[in-house]
Amino acid sequence: MKKRIIALSLVLAMSASLTFPVAAARKDEVQAEKAATESKLSAAESKVDELESEKNALLGEIDSLDQSLVQTMAQIEILNGEISDKESAIEDTKQKLEDAQAEKDKQYASMKKRIQYLYENGGSNAWAQMILESGSITDMFDKAEYTEKMYQYDRDELQKMKDVVTEVTQLGEQLTQEKAELEDMKQAQEDQQSSLQTQMDQKKAEASDYETQIANVQAQAQEYKNLIEQQNAELKKIQEEEARKAAEKAAAEKAAKEKAAKEQAAAEAKAAEEKAAAESTKAEQTSTKSEDTTDNSDNNVSEDTTDNSSNSASEDTTDNSSNSASEDTTDNSNVSEDTSNDDASNDTTNDASNNTSDNDSNYSEDVSDDSSSATDNSSSSTSSATGEAVVAYASQFIGNPYVYGGNSLTNGIDCSGFVQQVFAHFGYSLPRVSDAQAGAGRGISYSESRAGDIIVYSGHVAILTGDGGIVHASNSAPYPQGGIKYSSNALYRPYIAIRRIVE
Repeated sequence: MKKRIIALSLVLAMSASLTFPVAAARKDEVQAEKAATESKLSAAESKVDELESEKNALLGEIDSLDQSLVQTMAQIEILNGEISDKESAIEDTKQKLEDAQAEKDKQYASMKKRIQYLYENGGSNAWAQMILESGSITDMFDKAEYTEKMYQYDRDELQKMKDVVTEVTQLGEQLTQEKAELEDMKQAQEDQQSSLQTQMDQKKAEASDYETQIANVQAQAQEYKNLIEQQNAELKKIQEEEARKAAEKAAAEKAAKEKAAKEQAAAEAKAAEEKAAAESTKAEQTSTKSEDTTDNSDNNVSEDTTDNSSNSASEDTTDNSSNSASEDTTDNSNVSEDTSNDDASNDTTNDASNNTSDNDSNYSEDVSDDSSSATDNSSSSTSSATGEAVVAYASQFIGNPYVYGGNSLTNGIDCSGFVQQVFAHFGYSLPRVSDAQAGAGRGISYSESRAGDIIVYSGHVAILTGDGGIVHASNSAPYPQGGIKYSSNALYRPYIAIRRIVE
């Protein structure tokens, strides 16, 4: 009976072994593929985030360039207006020059007529005739004085007209120079506008390329998601098939066990009947010897009892000894493990303390370095700066080139960088752009200004020299039309603010 049960179990196990290894292998394969796909999806999503971050940074640069471009275009419009005003002033000066020249010619013609009249009506004998015709010495002196005054008047008027012509001519030249300087500044702003526009176009093209890359990576990520869904569906199908086969196996095993149990119960019942019949026959045959059997059975019982007690005692002893020994061994092993752990923790504690010491020493070194650098920076400034000293230092760089965005006083710098670096030499920290420098220091009026104050125009800044002029990084034209130079008229264009930096 037991052999039949074992055989049935083997049949069921073999049938299951033919199915489960195949399903398990495919399940492991799909799970590995899913893990690889999920890794690719994670990488794709990270790439999308990276591209989005780079794109946003690029869009920020585009916004900044756009703001700079708008400001530059506004500066160009302001310069156009100032150039137009200069042209009007130049035309007015030309008209004044023409009027002055005409008045000078008129005065000169009148003087020539008077001189001609004198010579035509007496020539070299005019003085003798005037003496002879005079009624008295007083009358003679009066006539002589009148003649001298007339000559002096002609000379003075002629000199005045010459001075007017010279002044108007110089004014015209100054206006022409100022107009040229404004045109150079306008050209520099237009070059800057072109550069900004080129940079913006490049950034926009890069942003468009980022959008294409992001779309491609997103499409790839979607493909990975679709593949993961397919793999999940296949895994679900495999799991459902495994569950179905496991249920079938369990049902078959249960049926086999029930059948085997029934057969075993029938066999046991049959064996019990056969045993009962045999015992009944044996009892009848030995009824005559009941007393002997009873004695023997009593002896057997006592012997069995002794044997059992001794066996149980020995078994208990063996069990106790083995259990206590094993328990002691286990406890000792635990002690050794605890000791090793304590050593490891001690080592870790020592390492941590050493690292802490090292870090503390490094920190102290860093602090000392920072303090030394701070000392160096403070020592480079001059606490007793004066406006005249600022102008003298700035004037050392006259003739050096103008470079938009530059920061070198010798190799190239722009107007706001020039002002910033000159004052930095004396320990003053100014903003980098001219619009922000209009808020530096203390505001004053032009009448209160002195050497070393700064004057801020629209899109430009300069240092007042105290004599009505300025020193500034003018424009990108070669010196003396541009570069770092001195200009004699600080009011050659409207200003926004006058700021005092050095008190």
